[in-house]
Amino acid sequence: MDRSTKDDATGGSGFVGRIDFRRSRSGNRLWPKELKGRIVRETLTPGVRVADVARKYGMCAQQLTTWRRAARSGRLALVADDAAEFVAIELRESPAPNTSSAKIEIAVGKVVLRLEGGTAPARIAEIVTALERGA
Repeated sequence: MDRSTKDDATGGSGFVGRIDFRRSRSGNRLWPKELKGRIVRETLTPGVRVADVARKYGMCAQQLTTWRRAARSGRLALVADDAAEFVAIELRESPAPNTSSAKIEIAVGKVVLRLEGGTAPARIAEIVTALERGA
C-alpha cells in the first residue's frame, strides 16, 4: 500500500482515537448509530475512498458500504461535526385537513419529498438538513 494514501486517510498521524465498543453475544462490535453516521459522512468527501475510511476505523469496507446504502435509503442519519444551520420551513394548511391522511411535503430546489403526517420531528429535521446540504 502507498504510505501517502494511508497518511491522507488518517490525517497524517495514523491515529484515529480510542473508540470503545460494546460486543454482541457473538463477539461482533456494536457500533453506535451516531458513530456510523459520522463515518459514513466521512466517505462522502470528494476524493476519499471507502476502503481507506474502513481501514482507518479497523473495519471491513463491505460493512461501510452497507451503512452507506442504509444512509441513502434513509435508515441511517448522517451526523455532522459542525454546528447545525437553520433551515427555512414554510407551513401551509391543506384545504381539507384530515388527520388520518395528513402529509408533509418538503421542497428544496427540484427535490420534493412527501412524508406521512406521523413522521417524527427529529427525522424531518434530519431530512431537511440533508437536503439543504446536498447529501
